[in-house]
Amino acid sequence: MKKIIIVIAFLFGANLVNGQNQTIEKPEPKEDKFRFGFTFLNVWSNVKGTTPESFSKPSLGGNVKAEYYPFDFLGFTVGVGYQQRGYGVILPDTGFVAPSINTYRNRIRMNSVEFPIGLILKTPKPLAGGSTWLMASVGISPLYMFEASDVYLSVEDGFHIVKDVTSSFNQSDVPIFVSFGPEIDTSAGFLQVQLIGSFGTSEIYSDVNNPNGYSGKNRFLGFAIGYTF
Repeated sequence: MKKIIIVIAFLFGANLVNGQNQTIEKPEPKEDKFRFGFTFLNVWSNVKGTTPESFSKPSLGGNVKAEYYPFDFLGFTVGVGYQQRGYGVILPDTGFVAPSINTYRNRIRMNSVEFPIGLILKTPKPLAGGSTWLMASVGISPLYMFEASDVYLSVEDGFHIVKDVTSSFNQSDVPIFVSFGPEIDTSAGFLQVQLIGSFGTSEIYSDVNNPNGYSGKNRFLGFAIGYTF
């Protein structure tokens, strides 16, 4: 019996020593040069310039994209997608009950097809040997605005007043965008969480239906969440 116990103890101890000598292998971060994925945007858009008294409004968007990384710290991205833009109009307050509560119900909503093209810079190695990088992007996003609507929100009955005002705006622009945030290796792909800003370079108001001579350029600030494979 004692011999059996001694043999079992010997085998157990040898196995324990062998296990301690083995190094735990850490999974290597993926280094895919080509990636494909998508981005969802939740931003607050407005127009900067001599416009009607306005306020920023929430605008949604999204795109599909491809990325190419010739170096660990440098990449390029191209995509195509849909983006809302526009602003809220502050209507005059006449002092009566109905107009007073209607002041923040007017919106100019613009719907655009966009083609973001950008340069990506990122930390060459993950932070602290983990699976998170810091990345920044800068580029242009040529767009075609295919529809603009003047929307008055009727929250009482849900029958919103919508007027097509596409002809009041120029339909092309080349905004400059910048973004910054972490990229996380999730094993299945890369999660990107970014702060993003977009700043138009072209006049948005056309000469049609613009008796007040308004002038301005698109802009938005918000968040972008993306995933690439």
